[in-house]
Amino acid sequence: MKPMKLAEVRKHTGRHLTIEEAAQYVSQGQSDTVTRNQACALSLHTWSNSATDWLRLEACLVLLAHKRRQKSRAVSSRIR
Repeated sequence: MKPMKLAEVRKHTGRHLTIEEAAQYVSQGQSDTVTRNQACALSLHTWSNSATDWLRLEACLVLLAHKRRQKSRAVSSRIR
């Protein structure tokens, strides 16, 4: 299962978390796999999500997108 899209989650939270803010909602040193699993779990039963759960979900998606961007930049710099 794939987690919700970041834009959908931002409709519920009404916020745009920065990387630093997102890191406060996710455990330090948490692996990408655990972060992705957390995002999937929070995306499954959205009707039972509290306000904090929505923020955690947004934080997971923001961090995963940031890591994905860093990885693609590293690959594109090797190609040049």
